[in-house]
Amino acid sequence: MHPQPVTEDLANHFKKVNDFRSHIYQLQHAWDSLALMAQLSGTGSEMEETRGAFNTISNDVLRHLSQETLHKTAAQLSSKAFEIINLLLRNLFERTADIGFFATDNDVREYLENQAADRLDAEDQHNLEFRFQEYQKKYTVYENIVLFDVQGHLLHQLDETQTTLFHYHPIVELAQQSTEPYVERFYETEMNGSLHKSLVYAHAVRSKDGNRILGVLCLCFKFVNELDTIFSNLIQPHDWTIGVLLDEKRQVIASSDPYQIPLGIKLCVDTEQDWFISRFSGREYLCVTKQSEGYQGYLGPGWLGQAMIPIEHAFNQSIREMVNNIDEAILRKVMRSPLIFSESLLNIPKQAANIQSKLNQSVWNGNIWQSNYVNTQQKNFSKSLLSEISHTGHKTQKIIENMVSELYQTVVSVMLENSSFYAQLAVEIMDRNLYERANDVRWWALTHAFRSLLATPTVDPEDKRKMADILRYINSLYTVYDNLIVFDRKGEVMAVSNSQYEHLVGTQLTQEWVGRTRSCSSTQDYVVSQFEQTPLYNDTHTYIYAAPIRHLDGNSIVGGIAIVFDSTPQFQAMLRDVIPRDKADAPVNGSFTLFVNEQLRVISSTHPDFAIGESFDLMPAIAKLKESEQLFDIAIYQNTYYAVGARAAYGYREFKSEQDNYRNKVTALIFTPLGREDEINQRIEAEAQVIHNKFNPSLLLQSGDDSQEFATFYVGDSWMGIEARFVREAIDEDQLRTLPESAPFIAGMHTYRDQVIPVIDLARMLGHPHYFTDYRQIVVIEDKSASLKFGIFVSALGEIPYLSGQQIQPMNTFFKGASHNPGIAIANIAQNTMLTLITAQSLWEKVLNARAQPQAEQALV
Repeated sequence: MHPQPVTEDLANHFKKVNDFRSHIYQLQHAWDSLALMAQLSGTGSEMEETRGAFNTISNDVLRHLSQETLHKTAAQLSSKAFEIINLLLRNLFERTADIGFFATDNDVREYLENQAADRLDAEDQHNLEFRFQEYQKKYTVYENIVLFDVQGHLLHQLDETQTTLFHYHPIVELAQQSTEPYVERFYETEMNGSLHKSLVYAHAVRSKDGNRILGVLCLCFKFVNELDTIFSNLIQPHDWTIGVLLDEKRQVIASSDPYQIPLGIKLCVDTEQDWFISRFSGREYLCVTKQSEGYQGYLGPGWLGQAMIPIEHAFNQSIREMVNNIDEAILRKVMRSPLIFSESLLNIPKQAANIQSKLNQSVWNGNIWQSNYVNTQQKNFSKSLLSEISHTGHKTQKIIENMVSELYQTVVSVMLENSSFYAQLAVEIMDRNLYERANDVRWWALTHAFRSLLATPTVDPEDKRKMADILRYINSLYTVYDNLIVFDRKGEVMAVSNSQYEHLVGTQLTQEWVGRTRSCSSTQDYVVSQFEQTPLYNDTHTYIYAAPIRHLDGNSIVGGIAIVFDSTPQFQAMLRDVIPRDKADAPVNGSFTLFVNEQLRVISSTHPDFAIGESFDLMPAIAKLKESEQLFDIAIYQNTYYAVGARAAYGYREFKSEQDNYRNKVTALIFTPLGREDEINQRIEAEAQVIHNKFNPSLLLQSGDDSQEFATFYVGDSWMGIEARFVREAIDEDQLRTLPESAPFIAGMHTYRDQVIPVIDLARMLGHPHYFTDYRQIVVIEDKSASLKFGIFVSALGEIPYLSGQQIQPMNTFFKGASHNPGIAIANIAQNTMLTLITAQSLWEKVLNARAQPQAEQALV
């Protein structure tokens, strides 16, 4: 897949982007007016280059912000479409195993054999009814169980009101002729005036020797109910997204909002694009289609998941709820990460600052020109105009910075949302998987052979062998288990499925869950061990599910069955399936996932540092999450920032619900890397040392009778000034030539208007040997009375305020009776704001002293 460009029609719906664009347009109109006024008044300030540069960078940011706004919504739709089809597919995979196993059930075989021999009686009917009822009680995903004889007569169905299947239904012949492990068909039936949908799995029931077909068994999956469950968990009430499932003909067979997208209609789909626009019933939708990735070789019926949202509501979601709870300092750091932002994006604020610095230079030079060559009346107007030009530049820069901040936060919020989505997907997959384990153990506890053999006074070796054969057969079909164990009422192991655990036969099980198994009161009850190390799983951590095996009369417990979940590879597979993916649908490098239990112990992890069973201390806040609650944050681990999504499991159907006695809160955590802490800190530190714009218009004081103008500038953090009449202009550093054997603070020589002038590195003179700027300028100073002309390096330009004589205090007033530092003064501008004033003569004397004493480096105090 390749990112698609944002079309103009689509961009019209980006409210936040369009708000920024509107502000930019308003400022462009202001620039137009200011340019005209500057041209008419002759301020000496050139703005065309600045306007063009600001316009270019604004459009660049708007383009990026539009693309990320679209990507954010498309990513949300992609996640939902992915979950619709893949959660369903995993569920259906379990159904393919169920039908194959149930078709070998001895009770079903005996019923069909008796029917063929015309030996059926009321007890046979009752036993089959009981068997079907018990199966549905465990595997509540089925709405009906249907049995046909070999001729196609419908012998029995659990729900007599169903009309999906009937005598001589085509699926009977399909199942008998099929060489596949199962037959899977989707049917729609009119029931009570409404359309009923069912996904049916069928399998031929064969004699024990496999030579004869006795009949056909069908399991009818709760298709509508399952899709409603997926949709309700996926799409919240305030969400305008619509989830749909499409069949192989691209017709809608399930919809989260049938009033907008009705069942039966044919929709446009496109699995090759990141997103596409579709029109239906006079409305445009942004859509994402996903096909199944398959699961353990099972590809499903060829259906598609699609998520779609009306265009007018697609981009109204705020990122604030995602980032408001994130620590602001950490968020600011992450927004400088080269891992998630390109160098060009990271440099946009610097580029805007450089443009503003260039504008400041133009305005500053305009002010200098006005101060030296224009009469007072025109000067006041022109200086006000120049001040407004500078203000407009600052406003433009601020809007660009706000747009960039919105852009950065949008990208970070997408990563947080992705982590949150994959955390939800992880707990959905886990609970749906463990739901099947609770079903399996209760169903296998009803195995007729186990119930009859354990009811005998003594279980001889032949009986144990029979039980072991059954366990091995079950385990061969259900490979998620490391071992299956049958034990008697005292806890003695009678049989195992895995030969590696043969040593357990004859030993006594003393684990606490064994005692709880004996306390189960019905065939619906089961117990689960703690997630702990156990010799039943090679002394590693797992869950063990157990259920009592009851006497055939149902009145007493004769033993139990325990199934040892193969937790290490199974949980690993689940976590690998929810590793976050990038725009190219590849796993995000450096991301990792975990399952953590309520005691903050690791159940499984894809990161080697978090071992199974160890304490997870990185995010203790997850312990406070209630069932179904989520958390997203930015965490630091091993010098790396991560977007973290956490979701507490909430069960599936009756599993871990109010109807279930079993409770076990597990939290899934998804860690997506956002950047290395040291790299980000180094970048921020370097950027902090770069001085761009220091204009503070609030410090501009009005002129008075005894006031004079001072041109100010910054050297490092020092604010300094010189009488404006001695300043010619500020120029760019582009032709500097160094001088050998010169004083350390003589930077070199620079060409200025066909002359070569020395340039003083004032930072070194002040004792600031290290400072940085992307836009270092030279202020040209001239004192014609003393025949002086030279330049000084400055970090940034300041204001050109009027200062009265009362504000200025020469340095010798602080050092009575001393001629220390003549020509140096301090101006108290405002509270905690002082301006150091220098003269051209005092600076030049420092240069002369340096020539006379080349080894002496004196600081200007």
